[in-house]
Amino acid sequence: MARIGARPAKFVDAEELLHEMAVAAVGFEDFGDQDYRVGLRVLLKAIDTDLELNDVSRQRVFATVLRALSGRLYSQKGWKEHPECLRTEIRQPLVIVGLPRTGTTALQKLMSLDPQFQGLEYWLAPNPMVRPPRETWPSNPLYQATAAALEAADRENPMSRLVHDVAAGEPDECLYMMLQRFVHNTFGASLATPSYDEWWMAQDETPNYYRHRDNLKLIGFAEPHKRWLLRNISHLLYLDSLLEVFPDARIVFTHRNPVDVVPSVCSLIMIGQRAMFGPQADPRACGRREVKLWKIGIERALGVRDRHPEHFYDVDFRDFVADSIAVVRSIYQRFGLRLDSEVEARMRQWLDAHAQSRPGFHRYTPEQFGLTEHEIRRKYADYIERYRL
Repeated sequence: MARIGARPAKFVDAEELLHEMAVAAVGFEDFGDQDYRVGLRVLLKAIDTDLELNDVSRQRVFATVLRALSGRLYSQKGWKEHPECLRTEIRQPLVIVGLPRTGTTALQKLMSLDPQFQGLEYWLAPNPMVRPPRETWPSNPLYQATAAALEAADRENPMSRLVHDVAAGEPDECLYMMLQRFVHNTFGASLATPSYDEWWMAQDETPNYYRHRDNLKLIGFAEPHKRWLLRNISHLLYLDSLLEVFPDARIVFTHRNPVDVVPSVCSLIMIGQRAMFGPQADPRACGRREVKLWKIGIERALGVRDRHPEHFYDVDFRDFVADSIAVVRSIYQRFGLRLDSEVEARMRQWLDAHAQSRPGFHRYTPEQFGLTEHEIRRKYADYIERYRL
């Protein structure tokens, strides 16, 4: 392999360097089909045109792009080494969706205590491979690197873990594995690149979901009998694609008043943007983006829900806060699942241990993000009325 040179001044000129660095870091070089380069090039151009970066933020943005490219390498390697995994089937995955900050994280973590499910662990999402035996994880360099990165992020900003609980070995969102085609909400949200957003919102994400399915087949190859328990708020925007790829999916749809949701997700996003961009992070721009984006997401999702009601079960956030176990029981009943008494006892123990992270700990107001309660309520009026939020 040729010697890796200096980083160009513009990200659009760093496309090949990024590939070289990913190969050097991972140790293999097959990126698969080249269709992902379209989104990559749009993103690199948006970074150049939409952002003003200093040396620190430039390095962090570079690492964000590099991680997605490295994920492609792991996927291609895994499929090449285990081609038979692609012949397995994923049956009736249970998928948790909803506006951000509607209890999806806690619900997934709670239900993942049930051994009938398998989830997408945080450390495996950017490094897809056949899931190793759990007892080997502490000695796995990729697991160690992920855990160390989370610890470093906690030291830099202790509030981040309190606002959004992440652990290397626990199930998390699908989004980190869905960056491999460079067509995803995460880039616009975390990097604040409106020109990328404009392009992304017009794209068909169905190819993303087929690649996602094949990555799940790879990761779950050692336990194909276990039902997948998945979560991703961005699925809300593309439930039609999700149901095309997973036609027998069971979807838990969580609901909460957008007056609470929108400033909460803005607050979470700003934690990441301030860590990346410092004082240049713009809370008002974040507010404008998120209030618009999730209105589109709700409208799209409700359209799919109305066309395919047999796939869905609605959960009110207030019910989940008031009696989480009762909500879990109702989900199991809706989709014909069995909740063992021992599993329920573990869920109760988890709830007791995590009581401090329940609503009220994280405080924010719409005005922090250039919004008002009246504006949010007006934009989401139909949704609020439909679910009596």
